[in-house]
Amino acid sequence: MGLAVMTLEGFDLVAFGATTPLLLDYRPWHLSVALVGLLGSLTPIGMLVGSLLVGQFTDRFGRRRTTLISIGAVSAGMFACAVAPVPSQFGAGRFVVGLGVGAIYPAMGPLIFELAPAGRKNLFSGIVQCGTAVGGSFAALVANTVLTGHSFHLEYLVGGIAGLLLLPVAFAWLPESTEYHRAVGASAPVPDRRGVWLVLKPPYLGTTAMFCAMAALSFLLIFGVNTWLPQLMQTADYPLQDSQTFLILLNLGATVGGLAMSLLADRAGSRGPITACFLLGAVAIVTMTTRLPLPALYAIVIVGGCGAVGVQGLINVYISRSYPVTARASAVGVALGVGRIGAIAGPTLGGWILAAGLQPRWNFILFAVPAVLGATLTLAAGGRTPRNQGRPAPSPRAKEPTAGHPQ
Repeated sequence: MGLAVMTLEGFDLVAFGATTPLLLDYRPWHLSVALVGLLGSLTPIGMLVGSLLVGQFTDRFGRRRTTLISIGAVSAGMFACAVAPVPSQFGAGRFVVGLGVGAIYPAMGPLIFELAPAGRKNLFSGIVQCGTAVGGSFAALVANTVLTGHSFHLEYLVGGIAGLLLLPVAFAWLPESTEYHRAVGASAPVPDRRGVWLVLKPPYLGTTAMFCAMAALSFLLIFGVNTWLPQLMQTADYPLQDSQTFLILLNLGATVGGLAMSLLADRAGSRGPITACFLLGAVAIVTMTTRLPLPALYAIVIVGGCGAVGVQGLINVYISRSYPVTARASAVGVALGVGRIGAIAGPTLGGWILAAGLQPRWNFILFAVPAVLGATLTLAAGGRTPRNQGRPAPSPRAKEPTAGHPQ
């Protein structure tokens, strides 16, 4: 069930990028590259708001209820985009979609983490996270097969219908976390030991800041590449259909590579695999500037998907491991909410880069910079070991505690 919910999120993440060339060519609206970049940023703005607001609600009222409300918001926003007569209504729909998508993972991530067996937290979360890539591939496939001419509306109609069909299924089959039930059934913790009160005070404050920065760089990569990869490949003289195929392969790499890295993270901890993912993404993006045979380029794009898109799932599990159950959703919500700054910057930055008229190779190189910064930050973050009454607080370098309990 979690896989299906995340598939809906993945569809939305790629739907806008898959329709970006069509939006630019849609004559009734006469959109510029910069304005399309701005429209692309409205979804992550909504995600920022949704992520920051939903964590405290989820820790107080439950993971299941929040997930169901989020699915409804995503579906409503997709329908608004599908019938939008003007760009402003389309942008409003994208913002509503962002509110829903931003709320989904701060509820769904801790739920899957708490239901998964010890020693398989990364694997189970990785399987659920595959839904993002599956949904992204489906969005690109829909764009490749059903969109014709300069009309983009059908892409969003398919997303709205998918959300509408998913909602009653999730209502019937999605369980609540037993660990959450036990935590709230026990004596209520004092206010500063739950929710954002715990996340934003020592000894967790420094760790939270590190996770926020890592998430921001990851989202910049995910949204920047998913939004602009088809257009980037077109600037390198690849036809539109091939450019959208690259989008499918990017998310395929995130699926396969994400699972492989999840298995590694369950054995070796999160820090090494997260660093490796950032570096793989950087190398792959830079390599795309080289004229290679098409099969070799396809392979490079798959590797790039493993790194640039697959890294976020590992970061999410790392966050969940580092906080107690009464603050877990709030920690994920804060990190992903602040991290959405990177998601907002990604489409806008891509629009500026393309509008600058640089040589195609520099377009790709500039997109690789956040991946290098992410790897550097992950390595540097390991040195932080704040202390609380003589016990080390969770830090990005520390070995993750078992079964989600705080160190």
